[in-house]
Amino acid sequence: MYERLVHSISDGNSGWWGVAGGVGWRHMKQILLMIGLVALVGCGKKRPVQSSTPNTEATKPEPTKAKVTAGDKLWEFETGSYVRSSPAIGSDGTVYIGSYDNKLYAINGKTGAKLWEFETGFAVYSSPAIGSDGTVYVGSFDKKLYAINGMTGAKLWEFEAGFYVQSSPAISPDGTVYVGSDDKKLYAIKTDSKGLVKSPWPMRGQNPLHTGRAPAK
Repeated sequence: MYERLVHSISDGNSGWWGVAGGVGWRHMKQILLMIGLVALVGCGKKRPVQSSTPNTEATKPEPTKAKVTAGDKLWEFETGSYVRSSPAIGSDGTVYIGSYDNKLYAINGKTGAKLWEFETGFAVYSSPAIGSDGTVYVGSFDKKLYAINGMTGAKLWEFEAGFYVQSSPAISPDGTVYVGSDDKKLYAIKTDSKGLVKSPWPMRGQNPLHTGRAPAK
């Protein structure tokens, strides 16, 4: 059963990982920001005597923040249709993900709030890839590959293939973006993005080898 939700789930340590709703809740490995929560415990003390009548009321302890453990949901974001795209993460922690509602979304990785949305002409099955200059590349069933400003959501350019573009783009160090189409062709497109952006998860599979491993600390 397909979902239209993007989930953010704690790994129980200092980081968190995300799940894009899809077939069997397509699980992603550890990505994104390091989130630390420190439990705050207040200590009550008696107030000083202000008059001849002693004040015996003590201040109440500060409330303790709930500890986040592995598997706890941090937030979820609902799109207008199925989510089968895998998320990519920008250098500032922004989450980018496509949906069958024809849109690519940019989501605040800490809060789950929508930053912007970009509408294509058809469903977005493709998983976005983020270039070194912050440009987000994503394909659509409208036969096009889009280059989008990662900060504003403004379209920089589009490239039209002969049929659906549901594959996920790959970016080479020399700036060439490679993407396949259902027209039976692989395209190479010259861009200004010199490889992937430096982030924990800049493309589907985390890196060009799709090993899906978090960088060594």
